[in-house]
Amino acid sequence: MIISTTGKIKIGNIILTHIKLIKIIYFILCLLLLNISCSESKNETEVIILQNPSFTFHQNTNKLYFSVNALAGYGGNELDSVTVNWFSVTAENIPDVILLNDDGLKGDIISNDQVYSRKITNDVQNLINPLIKDTGVVFMEYHAFYGSEKISLIDSLLIGNIIPVIESVAAPDTITRPSDATVSLHLIKARANDADGLETLKWVGFTSFHVQGDSLMNNGNFIYLYDDGSDTIRYLPNITSGDSIKGDGVFSFRIPVYGTGFSDPSFQTKAGTFNWRFICQDEENEYSRVVDHEIVIE
Repeated sequence: MIISTTGKIKIGNIILTHIKLIKIIYFILCLLLLNISCSESKNETEVIILQNPSFTFHQNTNKLYFSVNALAGYGGNELDSVTVNWFSVTAENIPDVILLNDDGLKGDIISNDQVYSRKITNDVQNLINPLIKDTGVVFMEYHAFYGSEKISLIDSLLIGNIIPVIESVAAPDTITRPSDATVSLHLIKARANDADGLETLKWVGFTSFHVQGDSLMNNGNFIYLYDDGSDTIRYLPNITSGDSIKGDGVFSFRIPVYGTGFSDPSFQTKAGTFNWRFICQDEENEYSRVVDHEIVIE
């Protein structure tokens, strides 16, 4: 019986080849595991310079609030300053550059907590881009300065319904009652606006508080103003609101002042000091801030 050695050699070569292949695969797997481990370690030690940006529109006080967390030092340099570029509702606007602080002042709550904040009045005296006419997405960009290096964080968010606003009131400071049994009409105006459009305003009006009498006139009900262009008769016989242009945002009403010659209590106007409080409401049932006007009726 003859035993062939050729078969053994072939089998041996195959075994050796498999062993080499296993070693190569093992080596590749080790490299992959090492790379993953290094990546995880790098991510775990990655430093975040700016984080937790926050923006709030305080409609009741008409102020904007910004805040962001910033590290005290980076790249061997101490933090010099933190600012926010405020673009308002259009990212293409030339931004307001607002300095944030961590000293517990100007809207910052806690000093030296690495939260840099600022509360600023939302008007044209303080901002190039006051938040008045629009709603929706607002844009801002935070910056931290460390020596010659600037770290930036871009942020944007969708804001909710903006409350309406009484922009101005036009009313006399003093009204003198007629000395006979006649009625004089006095035009009262209020310019109102809503960020979602004038069509979303439900009404504009005012209450009248008699200071000396400590009582509200008109049974405490609102006296409404109208932006109707005087197209509608508001009370008989043919008295309209006195409004000039329909839909221009100026709401008007001509209030009757009765002369002292009337004996019927239903047709008498009290004398004294009155506090008129103007307000408006939108379709979201949000109210504007109150605008006060004092008037004396003689």
